[in-house]
Amino acid sequence: MHIIPVIDLKDGLVVAARQGIRQTYKPLASPLCQQPDLPAVIRAYLSVFPFRTFYIADLNAIEKNGNNHALITRMLETHRDISLWIDSGIDPFINDNTVCFRDRVSNVLGSETGITSEQLDHYTRKSDCILSLDFRGGELIGNPDLPAQPSRLPQRIIIMNLERVGSHAGPDLEHIGSLLTRLPGKQVYAAGGVRNTEDLHLLAEHGVHGALIASALHDKTITSEHLAQL
Repeated sequence: MHIIPVIDLKDGLVVAARQGIRQTYKPLASPLCQQPDLPAVIRAYLSVFPFRTFYIADLNAIEKNGNNHALITRMLETHRDISLWIDSGIDPFINDNTVCFRDRVSNVLGSETGITSEQLDHYTRKSDCILSLDFRGGELIGNPDLPAQPSRLPQRIIIMNLERVGSHAGPDLEHIGSLLTRLPGKQVYAAGGVRNTEDLHLLAEHGVHGALIASALHDKTITSEHLAQL
């Protein structure tokens, strides 16, 4: 089970995500980390476990309201032994100024952008990318035909349940299970609702390759000891 800590950036600060309602996100303050700046959050995560991959959602870029590329670049320069999955909407992090990080950054392409299977096929052939299938209310946000064309999809796929992000409601195992049958051979990552190691074990039993988590780490319901056992 590949555990990937999540960081949501907005206006230069790390914010606490709750149920995908981005306009309500507030600067992070948790039992794990009281400071909402990116370096402090990275240090806090690394104090729990020597994670080597982090997921960053650049909410400004996703919402087409600027970006946090400079802040992410400084993080990559400081922590040279980590890799990032970066969701920045249609504003890709890797460009002429950041091409030096290509080997350490995977672009996450969210279905909420309206991306088509043809575009995904094109991006997948050009570079290492990851698809995020974004769901709300059980409905896929974006092109509903994406799961029906697995041969055109990247190898790694996130099943993102926005309503369960930060909700402590547990992952939607039934929905995840039904999608797994439509995505044979893919490495599937669950995002949204993971509360504890029991949830992680259930996801593994369903065939999920990894999980994106934040609240369970910040609330310390998943600890260093739990991760060492996993």
